[in-house]
Amino acid sequence: MPADQPNKKFFLYIDDFGTSWNKLSAQDAGCAALDGNAAFVLGTPVWEDASPRTKQARHAVFQDPTTFRTKKCTIFTGTAFAAITGTTTLSVMVPGEATAVTYNLSKKVPEKQRVAKTSRQLADHA
Repeated sequence: MPADQPNKKFFLYIDDFGTSWNKLSAQDAGCAALDGNAAFVLGTPVWEDASPRTKQARHAVFQDPTTFRTKKCTIFTGTAFAAITGTTTLSVMVPGEATAVTYNLSKKVPEKQRVAKTSRQLADHA
C-alpha cells in the first residue's frame, strides 16, 4: 500500500474568537477524518504560527504505542477540537507497512493568541 505523500494546501481555519483564516497544513487522509477542515476562502488572511508562546493553531498529537513515532494534526474548528477525546485514534500509513498503523491520542494543544489589554499608565516623576 502506498504511503501518504507530504502534500500541503490551504484550509479554512476558524479561531477561538470566530475569525476566519486560511491556514497552510498537510493534506493528510488520516487527519482529514477528524480535523474539521474545509476549503480555503479567497481573500481571507493567512494564519501564520509564531513561537508557541505568542500564536499557535490548535492541534492534536498522536503516538504509535509500539515505535513511539508521533503525528501532529492541525484542528481547524473548535467543534472538531472538542470532539477529540482520550479514546480518539488516527490511522497512519507508514512506509514499509502493508496496513495502516493505529496511533493513539497523546496530547491536545489548545490555540494560543495574544490579545491586547489595557496597560497601566503611571504619572511621570518631576
